[in-house]
Amino acid sequence: MITSMTPVLKQWIARAVALCVVGPICAMFASGVVASDGSHDTGFLTSHGGGAVALGSVLLLGLGFGVIVGRVVDRREGFLNIAFVFGWVAWTMGRMGEVYRIAPESGTFIKLAIEAGVIGLATMIALMVMTNPSKGMVHGHSDDVSRFDYGYLKESMTNARGLASMGVGLLAALVFAYIFGQTDLPGQSVGVGFGAGIFAGLGGAMAASSMQKKSNHHEPTAFGPIMLGVMLAGVVGPLVGLIMPGSNELVGLVVKGDLQGFLIVSPMAWTMGALLGVPVGHSWVEHSAQQAAGVQAKRA
Repeated sequence: MITSMTPVLKQWIARAVALCVVGPICAMFASGVVASDGSHDTGFLTSHGGGAVALGSVLLLGLGFGVIVGRVVDRREGFLNIAFVFGWVAWTMGRMGEVYRIAPESGTFIKLAIEAGVIGLATMIALMVMTNPSKGMVHGHSDDVSRFDYGYLKESMTNARGLASMGVGLLAALVFAYIFGQTDLPGQSVGVGFGAGIFAGLGGAMAASSMQKKSNHHEPTAFGPIMLGVMLAGVVGPLVGLIMPGSNELVGLVVKGDLQGFLIVSPMAWTMGALLGVPVGHSWVEHSAQQAAGVQAKRA
């Protein structure tokens, strides 16, 4: 009885620490970053000073905690706890519309793209460190789809199915944000990032499943390429903003409340959405695909 409860206790202890300790501490680091006008409506790299140090502190503490959880409990629990911490940070950061209003230059788009790239790259490295190839089991079941060791990730991203799932995941995340992103409130930034991750998980897994040869055995789609696609959306979104709407139209769109949805999601919220949303959407497709393969096997 006690032995069977141990994994559950570890999970809930880890979640409590992420939500009540690590998340608030990282949010405190983020809230200390100020814009050129003295407000807190800024990103880490668009801040007046100290943003790079704060970002490094958040990544070191948040990802470090996630790696420990991933090793002690399991990888998926590690993803979840990193997402909780990043969600705290994204929720307490300033409004993206104000970021553009304070600094409506092309450089703001570029800095936000770089920030998203740094967060995504650091997260991918942490997930690789978290993964122990010799421990490919979760609750007694093989869990290769959540592996992030370099060899498996390289194999997943150098075949047609992996590239398709990444591309569709990237496009799906941007489309979801464009359609459903209505205001630049931090809460909506977090919500849209989460929804974009779910939509990317659905689209990426469906694309990969559709490319699999018909058989009685279903080959699951790896998380890695789809998560990377969502993280890349955080880089691509601001770069698209350089062209549409462009820096000259920014202030007017912010005042009217017409800022494009993919511009209201903060860099941290994109990565949070990848870690929290992709497994949700992915699981819906994989469950259906496995059931369909099981029905085909019975008919055969």
